[in-house]
Amino acid sequence: MKRRIRLSLQRLIGNLFEGVFSSYVNALHGLELDEIRQYQPGDDCKSIDWKATAKTGKLHVRMKLVDKRVTIVFLVDKSRSEKFGSFFNTKEYVQSGVLSILVHAAAETGNEIGFVTFTNKVENYIRPKAGEKEALINVQNILRETPENARTDLNVAFKFLLGKISSPALIFILSDFLASYNYEHSLKTLSYLHEVIPIVISDRTETTLPHAKGFLTARDIETGTIKLLDIPTALEVSLPHLALFRKLNIDHLAISAEDDEEMWITKISEFFDRRIRRGGRRRR
Repeated sequence: MKRRIRLSLQRLIGNLFEGVFSSYVNALHGLELDEIRQYQPGDDCKSIDWKATAKTGKLHVRMKLVDKRVTIVFLVDKSRSEKFGSFFNTKEYVQSGVLSILVHAAAETGNEIGFVTFTNKVENYIRPKAGEKEALINVQNILRETPENARTDLNVAFKFLLGKISSPALIFILSDFLASYNYEHSLKTLSYLHEVIPIVISDRTETTLPHAKGFLTARDIETGTIKLLDIPTALEVSLPHLALFRKLNIDHLAISAEDDEEMWITKISEFFDRRIRRGGRRRR
C-alpha cells in the first residue's frame, strides 16, 4: 500500500502541474512501470508488450512513469493543541505518522522536500532540497523539535511561505485548524499560486458534544484559560476552515485520532486516487 502511495503521488504531481511542468504521461522510458494497457493510436510501437499482446490477441503497450520532480513543502502545526487525544492516540502522534508516510513517498521519487514548523510564529524553516536520506533525517528532527510557543496562527505560516516559495509547489498543511480565523486571504493567495492540500487531523471530542441543555467547563489547552460553554450554543458553531475550503475549491483530507496506521494509508491512497481520476489542478 505504501508503494501505491508513492506511485500515486508521482502521478498526482504530473496531473496537478499540467502546463507548468510537462504533464503526467505514460512513456517508454521512465522511472518505473506504471501499467500495461491496450495500444492507442499515437503510442510508440517500441513500447509494445509482446507477451501481453500474444496472451490477449490485442496489441498492448508497457507504460512507465516519466521522471518528474517538483518542490513539496510540509507545513507542520506544532502548537499545544496537537498534543490532545481522547482515544489511544494524540493528534500529534497521528500527524507524525502521516508526515513520515508522505515524506517517504515524496523523497523516493526525487522531489525537493522542504518543511515549515509553526505555532503562532514560524518555529523552524528547512529549505527544500532533494535527497531521500536528508529528508528522512529532517523528519526525525522535526518530530523531536520542542516549540517555543503554544498557540496557533495559520496566517503567520501561510504568509511566511508566500515569501519563501515563488515557483509552483505542492503544499501539504498538517494541522487541526483550530485557530483564529484570520487566514482567509493568505490561504486564498497560497492556493492560487500553489497546489494546497490541507490534512486536517482532529479528535472527535473537540467538535462533538452531548445533545443536552446546560453548561460545560472546558480548558483551552493552548492558553490554559477556563471557559464555560453553553452546550446548545456550542453545538451550533460551525468549523470555518471547512467552509473556506469549499469556497476556495480546495480538496482536503480528514484524518481522526481514532484511526490507526492502516486507515491513514488507506485514506491517503484513496485521496490521491480521486485526485488522479479527476486530473489537473482544480479551477480557482
